[in-house]
Amino acid sequence: MSEQQEAVSRIDEKLVKVGVQVPSREALITAMGTMLVEQGFVKPSYIPALLAREKEFPTGIAAAAGVGVAIPHSDAGHVLKTAASVWVLDKSIPFHVMGGGQEDILEVNIVFMLAVHNPQEHLMFLQKLLGLFSKEDVMLKLRNAANATCIAETINLEL
Repeated sequence: MSEQQEAVSRIDEKLVKVGVQVPSREALITAMGTMLVEQGFVKPSYIPALLAREKEFPTGIAAAAGVGVAIPHSDAGHVLKTAASVWVLDKSIPFHVMGGGQEDILEVNIVFMLAVHNPQEHLMFLQKLLGLFSKEDVMLKLRNAANATCIAETINLEL
Protein backbone atom coordinates (compact mmCIF):
# COMPACT_ATOMS: atom_id res chain seq x y z
CA MET A 1 0.00 0.00 0.00
CA SER A 2 1.41 3.41 -0.95
CA GLU A 3 1.88 6.27 1.50
CA GLN A 4 -1.17 8.06 0.04
CA GLN A 5 -3.38 4.98 0.15
CA GLU A 6 -2.36 4.47 3.78
CA ALA A 7 -3.22 8.10 4.63
CA VAL A 8 -6.56 7.81 2.85
CA SER A 9 -7.46 4.54 4.54
CA ARG A 10 -6.29 5.56 8.00
CA ILE A 11 -6.89 8.83 9.85
CA ASP A 12 -4.44 9.35 12.72
CA GLU A 13 -6.26 10.29 15.92
CA LYS A 14 -3.42 12.72 16.77
CA LEU A 15 -4.52 14.86 13.80
CA VAL A 16 -8.18 15.00 14.91
CA LYS A 17 -9.67 17.65 17.19
CA VAL A 18 -13.23 18.06 18.47
CA GLY A 19 -14.89 21.18 19.89
CA VAL A 20 -12.46 23.57 18.21
CA GLN A 21 -13.13 27.27 18.71
CA VAL A 22 -11.71 29.67 16.13
CA PRO A 23 -12.68 33.23 15.22
CA SER A 24 -12.35 32.94 11.44
CA ARG A 25 -11.64 30.76 8.43
CA GLU A 26 -8.13 32.21 8.19
CA ALA A 27 -7.38 31.47 11.85
CA LEU A 28 -8.66 27.92 11.42
CA ILE A 29 -6.59 27.24 8.30
CA THR A 30 -3.51 28.74 9.95
CA ALA A 31 -3.96 26.65 13.12
CA MET A 32 -4.52 23.41 11.21
CA GLY A 33 -1.57 24.12 8.92
CA THR A 34 0.65 24.95 11.89
CA MET A 35 -0.17 21.60 13.48
CA LEU A 36 0.88 19.80 10.27
CA VAL A 37 4.11 21.85 10.11
CA GLU A 38 4.93 21.05 13.74
CA GLN A 39 4.35 17.32 13.15
CA GLY A 40 6.64 17.29 10.12
CA PHE A 41 4.03 16.62 7.43
CA VAL A 42 4.38 19.91 5.54
CA LYS A 43 6.81 22.76 4.95
CA PRO A 44 6.15 26.18 6.54
CA SER A 45 5.25 27.43 3.03
CA TYR A 46 2.14 25.22 3.22
CA ILE A 47 0.22 27.72 5.36
CA PRO A 48 0.39 30.77 3.05
CA ALA A 49 -0.22 28.45 0.09
CA LEU A 50 -3.38 27.12 1.79
CA LEU A 51 -4.67 30.62 2.49
CA ALA A 52 -4.01 31.77 -1.08
CA ARG A 53 -5.59 28.68 -2.61
CA GLU A 54 -8.68 28.87 -0.41
CA LYS A 55 -9.18 32.48 -1.48
CA GLU A 56 -8.91 31.61 -5.19
CA PHE A 57 -10.48 28.13 -5.14
CA PRO A 58 -12.89 27.81 -2.18
CA THR A 59 -13.47 24.37 -0.67
CA GLY A 60 -16.80 24.60 1.16
CA ILE A 61 -19.13 21.67 0.41
CA ALA A 62 -22.69 21.01 1.57
CA ALA A 63 -22.51 17.41 2.81
CA ALA A 64 -25.37 15.10 3.76
CA ALA A 65 -27.53 15.83 6.82
CA GLY A 66 -27.01 19.58 6.43
CA VAL A 67 -23.40 19.37 7.57
CA GLY A 68 -21.07 21.96 6.06
CA VAL A 69 -17.57 20.70 5.35
CA ALA A 70 -14.45 22.24 3.87
CA ILE A 71 -11.38 20.52 2.46
CA PRO A 72 -8.54 23.06 2.35
CA HIS A 73 -5.44 21.76 0.61
CA SER A 74 -2.46 22.98 -1.37
CA ASP A 75 0.04 21.89 -3.98
CA ALA A 76 2.16 18.81 -3.36
CA GLY A 77 5.32 20.92 -3.45
CA HIS A 78 4.59 22.08 0.10
CA VAL A 79 4.00 18.55 1.44
CA LEU A 80 6.69 16.33 3.01
CA LYS A 81 4.46 13.36 3.97
CA THR A 82 0.83 12.65 3.18
CA ALA A 83 -1.62 13.32 6.01
CA ALA A 84 -5.22 14.28 6.67
CA SER A 85 -6.34 16.31 9.64
CA VAL A 86 -9.97 16.54 10.76
CA TRP A 87 -11.29 19.24 13.05
CA VAL A 88 -14.89 19.44 14.25
CA LEU A 89 -15.79 23.00 15.17
CA ASP A 90 -17.67 24.06 18.28
CA LYS A 91 -19.43 26.76 16.22
CA SER A 92 -19.59 26.82 12.45
CA ILE A 93 -17.62 29.38 10.47
CA PRO A 94 -18.33 30.68 6.96
CA PHE A 95 -16.48 29.30 3.95
CA HIS A 96 -17.09 30.15 0.32
CA VAL A 97 -18.72 27.32 -1.61
CA MET A 98 -16.57 25.25 -3.96
CA GLY A 99 -17.36 26.35 -7.51
CA GLY A 100 -19.66 29.14 -6.31
CA GLY A 101 -19.47 32.90 -6.48
CA GLN A 102 -18.23 35.32 -3.84
CA GLU A 103 -21.76 35.60 -2.47
CA ASP A 104 -22.13 31.82 -2.00
CA ILE A 105 -21.34 31.18 1.66
CA LEU A 106 -21.67 27.93 3.61
CA GLU A 107 -21.52 27.51 7.38
CA VAL A 108 -18.88 24.82 7.94
CA ASN A 109 -18.86 22.46 10.94
CA ILE A 110 -16.14 19.98 9.93
CA VAL A 111 -12.83 20.68 8.21
CA PHE A 112 -10.72 18.02 6.50
CA MET A 113 -7.26 19.43 5.76
CA LEU A 114 -5.42 17.48 3.11
CA ALA A 115 -1.67 17.28 2.66
CA VAL A 116 -1.05 14.91 -0.24
CA HIS A 117 2.55 14.31 -1.29
CA ASN A 118 1.82 12.55 -4.60
CA PRO A 119 -0.38 14.64 -6.94
CA GLN A 120 -1.43 11.55 -8.92
CA GLU A 121 -3.22 10.14 -5.88
CA HIS A 122 -4.76 13.45 -4.79
CA LEU A 123 -7.91 12.81 -6.84
CA MET A 124 -8.39 9.39 -5.23
CA PHE A 125 -8.21 11.03 -1.81
CA LEU A 126 -10.84 13.62 -2.75
CA GLN A 127 -13.15 10.99 -4.28
CA LYS A 128 -13.09 8.91 -1.08
CA LEU A 129 -13.92 11.97 1.00
CA LEU A 130 -16.75 13.03 -1.31
CA GLY A 131 -18.22 9.54 -0.96
CA LEU A 132 -18.02 9.89 2.81
CA PHE A 133 -19.72 13.31 2.65
CA SER A 134 -22.76 11.79 0.91
CA LYS A 135 -23.58 9.46 3.83
CA GLU A 136 -26.11 11.10 6.14
CA ASP A 137 -25.56 8.72 9.08
CA VAL A 138 -21.79 9.15 8.91
CA MET A 139 -21.95 12.94 8.70
CA LEU A 140 -24.29 13.12 11.70
CA LYS A 141 -21.99 10.83 13.67
CA LEU A 142 -18.97 13.00 12.83
CA ARG A 143 -20.73 16.27 13.65
CA ASN A 144 -21.95 14.91 16.99
CA ALA A 145 -18.81 12.99 17.97
CA ALA A 146 -17.64 13.49 21.54
CA ASN A 147 -13.94 12.86 20.95
CA ALA A 148 -11.12 12.37 18.45
CA THR A 149 -11.21 8.58 18.82
CA CYS A 150 -14.82 8.43 17.65
CA ILE A 151 -14.03 10.65 14.64
CA ALA A 152 -10.97 8.63 13.61
CA GLU A 153 -12.74 5.28 14.06
CA THR A 154 -15.79 6.41 12.09
CA ILE A 155 -13.74 7.72 9.17
CA ASN A 156 -11.40 4.73 9.18
CA LEU A 157 -14.36 2.34 8.99
CA GLU A 158 -15.88 4.25 6.07
CA LEU A 159 -12.76 4.87 4.00
